[in-house]
Amino acid sequence: MKKKILLVEDDIDLNQTIVKYLTMKGLEVKSLFDGKEAIDAVYEEPFELIILDVKLPSCNGFEVAKKIREFSNIPIIFLTSLDSEKDIEEGFLSGADDYMTKPFSLNELYLRIDAVYRRLYKNQTRISIDESLVFDVNNLTLYKNNKEIHLKNKEAKLLALFLQRNNEILTKNEIFDHLYTYNEVPNETSLRTFICRLRSILPKGKIETLKEIGYRYVG
Repeated sequence: MKKKILLVEDDIDLNQTIVKYLTMKGLEVKSLFDGKEAIDAVYEEPFELIILDVKLPSCNGFEVAKKIREFSNIPIIFLTSLDSEKDIEEGFLSGADDYMTKPFSLNELYLRIDAVYRRLYKNQTRISIDESLVFDVNNLTLYKNNKEIHLKNKEAKLLALFLQRNNEILTKNEIFDHLYTYNEVPNETSLRTFICRLRSILPKGKIETLKEIGYRYVG
């Protein structure tokens, strides 16, 4: 599955250049030019990483990052011409996982994206839910006291999504996009069944229902 990245850069030419390069590298990129639109996009859509400029219209990148950190732990890489020590410090304090200054190499940007992704996602092959429950992300397998608990494929995929989007609000459409292929019809009744099944296994209160919106896994 392609890594889905949000690029927020108001320089149209640079924005298009980055999109073209990262797409060629096999990434799925959504590009925006405005800070407030970026906050809305992260709230509404699942992304695995954000590339964020600082000098943006309506809301600068530092403020955007702070707003996003109020509801999401998604990795953020700042990409900016601001290169003073104070600016870099503010970038990291506002929630950055990495900070690149312009001008930059497209290949270096890709390598940094890959490094952040590997550090925050790929190394999390086994996630401890509590003292007895462990989920293997690579194999989509849940263990209780080292014994496998059988999960249907979509139940396992849903649990993986919850764990990787810990404490984030997931809309029903986001979950449907993750669980169902293009030739499958999303089924809300089935989703409720998957949720009930996971709730019967996980510690009480781990999965919150947000009426008319979706669900949230509480880590």
